[in-house]
Amino acid sequence: MPQESAYTSWDLRTMTSEPSTALKIYILFLFVVWIVTSVKLIRIWRMAGPFRAQRQRENPAYESLLQSSAASLKRWIRFTGFGWGIFASKSIYDFCDILLDQKTVGSLVVVFFVRDLSTALTMALLVALFAFLVQWHIGRRIENLAKS
Repeated sequence: MPQESAYTSWDLRTMTSEPSTALKIYILFLFVVWIVTSVKLIRIWRMAGPFRAQRQRENPAYESLLQSSAASLKRWIRFTGFGWGIFASKSIYDFCDILLDQKTVGSLVVVFFVRDLSTALTMALLVALFAFLVQWHIGRRIENLAKS
């Protein structure tokens, strides 16, 4: 009969950790960027549906809305990148403080840190990609209005 081990193994991938306050604030920021981008897209689609931009060919207000929305989205994309940079910088600083206090580095701490940092980067890139695609869509509409 095999002897039972007194040790139990843990699957560390199933462990969860509470997101930091900074990460929660950053997620709120990304949500705001997503909402702003969606509102801009809906405003444009209300004037001319997704495949009906030619109807607004002679409307200067529509072209002005497209140009201002495209310029605004450029700023939001940059703002998202800067926000992630600030969040990453603060996270790395806090992580280094923790390591200095512990005097040793545990692999679990490193894994949780890298996982949170990569999650924040992924969310930032997804929101920036969405804003970029909407900006691209608006740019194409501006080009189509200019051709007509």
